Amino acid sequence: MDTLTRYWPALVVLILVLGGAGLYRWLGSQVGAPPAPRATEITPDGRPVLVELGSNSCASCVAMHRVLDELQAAHGDQLQLVSINILEQPERVRDWKVIAIPTQVLLDGEGRELDRHVGFLSADAIRARFAAAGFPLTARTGDDT
Repeated sequence: MDTLTRYWPALVVLILVLGGAGLYRWLGSQVGAPPAPRATEITPDGRPVLVELGSNSCASCVAMHRVLDELQAAHGDQLQLVSINILEQPERVRDWKVIAIPTQVLLDGEGRELDRHVGFLSADAIRARFAAAGFPLTARTGDDT
């Protein structure tokens, strides 16, 4: 058996993996409008804080951006959202003791850590964690007039 025939399947797999990774990154950069702007620093104002540490290139992090947008729309007046891209600010990994992304850190209104989670966390799970820590988030009503 010649060398090309022996390594052909491995070469095809390598090309497919590299092509898929490149396509994934390209599609991720093309998806919809950019997320709503969020703070990148904490400004204590008495509201509880959700700090999201992640990036724009991992699937779970991108999914967390959608959760942050949902929380901003529903609870932006009751909850401060801080999003930190650790690829752009790698020094923050040590500051926040990040071991994997995405990481969510829940803080009280004075900046004390209440809870921490690594991985994707739904909006409902975030609401439940804040409620368990004594900071229930109530939904905005459409009739605020």
